[in-house]
Amino acid sequence: MAEKGEHAEIMRAPVDEIRAALMDFEAYPRWQAGVTECTVLERDEQGRGSLVDLVLDAKVRKIRLVLRANYTETNSLSSSLVRGDVKSYTGRYTFVPVEDSTTQVTLEIEFEPGFFLPKQVLKVVQDQMLKATLREVRAHVER
Repeated sequence: MAEKGEHAEIMRAPVDEIRAALMDFEAYPRWQAGVTECTVLERDEQGRGSLVDLVLDAKVRKIRLVLRANYTETNSLSSSLVRGDVKSYTGRYTFVPVEDSTTQVTLEIEFEPGFFLPKQVLKVVQDQMLKATLREVRAHVER
């Protein structure tokens, strides 16, 4: 069964800058510690990455995810698993402007590894991943 998780951070950056950083997939390995490789396989008519191949260092093993990016909503970015080393994955960043050049960013994920992992361990790993990802996004956009 898939586990859902959510975490939010306030970032001293406007929505457009945060969206731009998150849409620059090829740069992920330079600023996201858990991403060792990232390749855009397809682009949409606006040149944005629409099919993205990520390799994540999950400490125990490397995990490959091929994700379909979705840009249909202006206040969020989402992705869903096309294929990879896990059974299911969906993720969504939501952006809420708080005041000038400050944004609340929420990351929601639903994830099922497809291999045995005790539920408590999965919850801890997921929680750490959510927090670490948003801390790295914040550090990148606030520099």
